[in-house]
Amino acid sequence: MRPIHALAVLFLAAALSLPVGAGATDGAGHDMGDLTTTPNGMVSMPAEHLQAMIDDAEPGSMVEVPEAVYVGQIRIDRPLTLVGQGRPILDGAGMGSVLRVVAPDVTVRGFSIRDSGRGPVGTPSGVMINEADRAVIEDVDVQDCYIGITVRGSADVVIDDASILGEGMITGELHVVDTGEHAGHDVGDVAPAAQIRGDGIWLWNTIDALVRDSTIDTVRDGIYLSYGTGATLDNNTVHDSRYAIHDMYSEDLAIRRQTLRGNLSGVVLMYGGPVEMSDNTILESGSASTGFGVLVKDAGDVTLTRNVIADNRVGLHIDDAGRTGGAPTRLIDNTIAMNQIGVLLYPSADAVFTGNGFVENSTQVTLGGEGYAQVEWSEEGIGNYWSDYSGFDAAGDGTGDLAHVESGRMSQLVAEEPILQALESGPAFRLLSSVEDKWSPIETIVRDEVPLMASRGPALRGDPEGGLVPLWIPGLLMTAGCAWLLMRARRPRRVAMAGA
Repeated sequence: MRPIHALAVLFLAAALSLPVGAGATDGAGHDMGDLTTTPNGMVSMPAEHLQAMIDDAEPGSMVEVPEAVYVGQIRIDRPLTLVGQGRPILDGAGMGSVLRVVAPDVTVRGFSIRDSGRGPVGTPSGVMINEADRAVIEDVDVQDCYIGITVRGSADVVIDDASILGEGMITGELHVVDTGEHAGHDVGDVAPAAQIRGDGIWLWNTIDALVRDSTIDTVRDGIYLSYGTGATLDNNTVHDSRYAIHDMYSEDLAIRRQTLRGNLSGVVLMYGGPVEMSDNTILESGSASTGFGVLVKDAGDVTLTRNVIADNRVGLHIDDAGRTGGAPTRLIDNTIAMNQIGVLLYPSADAVFTGNGFVENSTQVTLGGEGYAQVEWSEEGIGNYWSDYSGFDAAGDGTGDLAHVESGRMSQLVAEEPILQALESGPAFRLLSSVEDKWSPIETIVRDEVPLMASRGPALRGDPEGGLVPLWIPGLLMTAGCAWLLMRARRPRRVAMAGA
C-alpha cells in the first residue's frame, strides 16, 4: 500500500508552530489548501484531502485517516478499509449525504459523522450505502443528519456499534408527513419542528442485513425496513422516535434483544412475514393515538417469544394477522404487564397465546370493531397466567382448576371511555365485571381452560434511570399505607376539656 502523506506537513507545521496556508503541498504533491483550527483544537480542512487519499488507495488496501475535521462529501468507489485514528470528523456542511459507499467490500470504522443535507429531497444521510454488498459500518457516531444510515439494494451489510442522534425535537403529538419513503399509510398532522427528522437507519430492498449493538435517539423511525429479506436486528436501543422499529413488506425478519423505550410506538409490523421477535423489552409507548408496544397488521407468521411489553397504551395490537397468508401470530412466554390495554384484538385477528403472563393491565384483553377474533388461549395443555384470575389450584399442579373467562363487555366499555379507568379497580366495577363474565349471553373474548397459577414470562427489568420496579413493591407499599391508616383510625383520641 502506498504510504499516506496527506497530513504530514500539517502535523509537522503544528509541532513547529509554522503556518500552513494556501499553496502548501503534502509529500504526495496534493495541494493542502486553506487549513483552519476548530475551537476544540482540531484541524479543519476540505474533504478533498481525504478524498485524494481514497482515490490514491489500491483496491483492498487500508487507509488510516488522521484526526481532523474533513468538511464536505466523501465517496468510496473501490473495496477498501477506512479507519479513523483519534476519531476524525466527517462534516457534510449541510449538503447531501456525508459519506457515500458505492463499491462492495468496504469497511468504515472509527469516525464521527455529522451535518448532512436537510432533506427530505434526496434522502441525505450520514452514511449512504447504495448497491454495495458486504459493507461494514462499525464504531461510528452520527449526529444532525436527516437520516443516520441508509442502505439501498445491498446484501450482507453489517452496521455494528453505531450511535445515531437525530435532529429536531418533537413538539406535541408526532405524526410525520410522508415524504415518499414511508408511503402507504396516513400519519396525520405534523408538528413543524418534527418535519426535519429522518430515520435512524433505513434498510430498503436489502438481503441479510445485520444491525447490532447500536443506539438510536431522537429520530423519526428508529429502524425502518422495507421490501427486504433476511434482516436481523440484535441488541439495539431506540428512544424518542415515532416507531422504534417500522417494518413494511419484509420477509424473514429477526428482532432480538432490543430495548425500545419512550417511543410513540414500539414495533410496527405491516404486510410482511415471517417475523421472529424474541427477548425484547418494549416500554412506555404512550402516544394517545398510537401507543402500541407491538402492532401486527396484515402480517403472517409472526412469533413473539420471551418479550417484556409493559407500560404502553396498548401492549399488543393484532389486526388481520395471519389471515392474509402465513401462519397465525403466536405469543409464547411473554410478559404483558401494566399496559392500559394488554391486548387489542380485531375480528380479523388469528392468534395463539400460550405461557404468557397478563399482569395488572388496566384492561387485559379487549376487542376493536365488530365480531370476534379467531384466538386460541392455550396450546398443548398450557394456558396463560392472569393476575386477575379468581380460581384455585386444588391439585397443586400449577394449573387452575377453573377456566379463566372474560366476556370483554366491561373492558370494551373502558377502552371506549378511558375516563372509566379511574373506577376500574373499585369493588363495584369488579363485581359488575365478574357478573358479566359469568352470566353474559354473548360470546367471550377470553376463555383459557388451563390458566397458569404463575407466569412463565420474563421478569420486568428496570434500568439505571429508574424504570419499572418489581410488581410486589407497589402492593407492599399500598398494604403498608392501609395498615398505617387503620392503626391511626383506631388510635384513641384526646379530647381537650374546656378551660384545660
